[in-house]
Amino acid sequence: MSIRPDAPAILSDGQEVKVHGSEAFPFAVYRGIMPTFIPAYPLHYHEEMELICCEAGCGSITIDRKTVPLQPGEVAVILPGQIHAIAAEGNGMFSYYNILFRFSLLELPDSETYRRFLAPLADGSMEVPARIQKDSPLGRELSENVWMLIEKRKENTALRIKACLYGVMDTLCKAATPARHPTGGEHRDTRLLRQTVQYVDRHYPEKITVAAISAECGYSSSHFMKRFHDLTGTSFAQYLIHFRLEKAAVLLRGSRYTVLEIAARCGFDNASYFTRAFTRQYGVSPTVYRRNDKTDV
Repeated sequence: MSIRPDAPAILSDGQEVKVHGSEAFPFAVYRGIMPTFIPAYPLHYHEEMELICCEAGCGSITIDRKTVPLQPGEVAVILPGQIHAIAAEGNGMFSYYNILFRFSLLELPDSETYRRFLAPLADGSMEVPARIQKDSPLGRELSENVWMLIEKRKENTALRIKACLYGVMDTLCKAATPARHPTGGEHRDTRLLRQTVQYVDRHYPEKITVAAISAECGYSSSHFMKRFHDLTGTSFAQYLIHFRLEKAAVLLRGSRYTVLEIAARCGFDNASYFTRAFTRQYGVSPTVYRRNDKTDV
């Protein structure tokens, strides 16, 4: 169970495809530090349930269309399939833990327990609070199991992990309420974000124009740019650069491609611009970033 800062890859169709844990036991705990290891995590989604637990500093967590701050001891809850992004609040440091697991670790999809408690969260017909405050009744009930998973991560057995996850889900299911926009009636803004993430992931190595992605999402260029900025707090151009740089960081950490090859594979046709943009976002050049990652154990 790795706890070094380790950014999972956001790959096909905008979906994060790294297996958290293993296929047989899909559970993992990661520690993240922003901006030391990664400046921010762009919009993405995955099949796992995710808990983001603030250790120090302050984070900014965007889930679907809502952004919430995260203070020390607080927990953000991200259900399977929810579009989300992670960033440090302001220019400060944000230290946090990710707990990721698949519902299949606890129950088979055809079981009565899965259908009754987990399926409504997985299919979007029920929702839970996005942010759980430390000293709230829900936070106090949740904290014992959440921090057991984190603080005892080197000692926990498979049975202990499952016991804690059952406790987490019991607490969250009791707090669940009918979704405001259940599956089948997906909010148009959520659909816009999902379409944007999917389109960018399919085409990020290519030249992407606002006209092309606007047409894909069914908007005029001006309406798309305004709506995207209103929903994310950033321009589409900035998001696209951030997305491409994150792809580049993944390749720097896990491939043998040269910096020039990585720049080209990630949609940068100017290597000097790529190096400047990467250095501005990550604080070090691509070459230094790769070297530091190899010494970070």
